[in-house]
Order: sequence, then structure tokens, then C-alpha cells
Amino acid sequence: MAEPTGNDATDSSACCRPTLPDPRIQGYFDRKVRRQTTAGHVFAMLPASRRLLAELTDVGAARPTVLELGCGPGSLTLALLERGAARATGIDLSPQSVEVADRRAREAGVADRVEFRVGDAASLALETHDWVVLDKVICCYRDLDALLTSSIAAAGRRYVFVVPDSRGVRGLLGRALVWLENATNMLRGRPCPGYVHDIRVIEGRLEAAGFRRASRATFRLWYLAVFDRAA
Repeated sequence: MAEPTGNDATDSSACCRPTLPDPRIQGYFDRKVRRQTTAGHVFAMLPASRRLLAELTDVGAARPTVLELGCGPGSLTLALLERGAARATGIDLSPQSVEVADRRAREAGVADRVEFRVGDAASLALETHDWVVLDKVICCYRDLDALLTSSIAAAGRRYVFVVPDSRGVRGLLGRALVWLENATNMLRGRPCPGYVHDIRVIEGRLEAAGFRRASRATFRLWYLAVFDRAA
């Protein structure tokens, strides 16, 4: 995407995070978040992220540990903590986003239950958490296999993701918008390609790992899914 990382970014059919940590992209998002912080931006969740949060109604009863990959300035992570998650870890490529997320956690009074870290989800050694959440993050990786291998292994009980819908008319429109955004980013000197990965591949990997789909929804051009580990 052309805005801050994670679920606080501008809603779009593509998003930008590379397979390997790229200092150019880190610098771009750091500058963007710094400017928005100076301007008093509140980093509220976008509609697709709010729709995802509405799917996770059992967070208070389950009291899970949560790992959000591509957390940005932390809006969704903090919302899950406020709604009852026991502990959370947020990981993002942008150090400035992590700094903002840390500050917001202190202001919200949940700093003792959350850790925000700088890193790349596809290459870090991830600790197991009850829930793993990827909100508009899978679409930022060319190497889908590496990201799925790392993130699925870290999911103890649930895997939650939001991606551009790859099916039917939504898929055709989403691919066209991704192509247009990628071309625009290239012309503007932003190394931020987005990808529309086949949902069947993602869900097939989850099923092979012992997960079963608990719910799914569509929101505009986004596909939202919750997978729970089979008993």
C-alpha cells in the first residue's frame, strides 16, 4: 500500500512489504509515519480491519495470546488486548511504526501485556501464539511459501488473515487495481509491489497443517477468513 504499514494503512487492494527487510521501504514508511505523527494522525483502524475485528467476537472468552504480523502502529493488536486477549506480540518492518505502537500501548495502559518488535515475518524465528493474525499482509509478499511456512508454524489454535479476493469478478478487479498501483508506485520510485495470491493455495496450506475454516467474509475487494485448528 502507499500508506503506513499494517492495518492502519489506507484501504486498497494492494499493500507493500517485501520478503526481505529492505531499508528503502523501512525508510519510506518511517518517514510516512513520522509525518503523520507530527500532524496528529490517530492511526485508527480502517474499515476492513474493523470488519475483521467483528469476526473475532470470542477474544474475551478465549483470552488468547496473539501474534500480529505486519502490525503497523498497532491499532488491531491494541484493540484485541482491550477486548480480552491475554498477551500480544506485534511485528512490523518499520521501526517508526513500532515506536508509535509502543507509545500507544503505554497510553492505553496495556504495555505490560504487549511487545512490539521490528522484523520481517517471513524470516524471523516466530514463537508460537494461540492466534496468528495477518491483516492485509500476505498480499505484500512475493514469496508466499516462506511467509506461510513461518506464520502457520507459529499458530497454536487459530490463523486469521485478510487478503485481496482472488475469486471471480472481485479477483479480476483486484488484480487490475494491484497492477495499476504497482505501476504508479514504480513511477513514483516506491519499491512496494503488491500481489493477489490464490486463496485456494493459502487455505490448502492451512488445511494441510490441521486447520479448518471457522468463518469467512468479504468486504469490498478483501477476503477475510478465520481458521481454527481441528480438535
